[in-house]
Amino acid sequence: MMRRPLTMLTLVTVCGLLALLAVAALGAQLVLSSGAAAGGATHTWPLTLAPVPDDLALAQVSFQPARQERLSARSLRVTVSGPFGDDYMVAGAVRGASRGRLRALVLLVNRPSALLDPASVHLKLVARRSLGVATVRTLDNPLASSGSVSVSVTAKAALCELPLHGSALAADRLSVLDSRGATLPGFAAADALAQAYDLACGLPYASAFKLAIVRPSSPPQLPTPTTPAPTPTATSPQPPVGKLPGEGCKPAPGYACPG
Repeated sequence: MMRRPLTMLTLVTVCGLLALLAVAALGAQLVLSSGAAAGGATHTWPLTLAPVPDDLALAQVSFQPARQERLSARSLRVTVSGPFGDDYMVAGAVRGASRGRLRALVLLVNRPSALLDPASVHLKLVARRSLGVATVRTLDNPLASSGSVSVSVTAKAALCELPLHGSALAADRLSVLDSRGATLPGFAAADALAQAYDLACGLPYASAFKLAIVRPSSPPQLPTPTTPAPTPTATSPQPPVGKLPGEGCKPAPGYACPG
């Protein structure tokens, strides 16, 4: 009669311990799963920009997330892969979603130098998967568009789609995500990004921004003044060396030799 209660108590104790172990294992699995999701739930893709020297390239990266999201330095990162030289790069998020679409702008200024200046700069974009699929549009060389390098009208129309209604993009609408290289003289990162968008999209921009990108040309070399050769003056003839005046003279009729 005493053995049965002891057996039941032992079974209850063992079942309780097994249940506690199962709960602990499930909790550990959930922690590991959430950690893996936080560390690996990202999209990574390359972006190559190749503006000509003394010009710029502008890229727009847009997302349409399924739920409410925001672009920040944690949700979207821009890094440089490979040589960078003396170029300048700045990336910033555009504040205020339009119809649920999030946008970021990436500016690259080509400043030629002897610092292993690359023909193109390779960037890497890393974004959270929750932002959705990214759409990337680029526009190269807006400063050279009036010369031999042409800008695609389709690319310009696709990139210049911010609802500004003809007004310039204000720097306070941009949140800087990352930058690399020395800033442009007189322009902070957000200001440079806004000015680049205005210049590329035909909106009003500061003339000093163009001067900050294009290298000043060297002054023309003036010709070195030369001293003119002296004009020869007429001199009286000198007698030959070693002869006396009149020596060897044969006077013509009516004339006399010099004394």
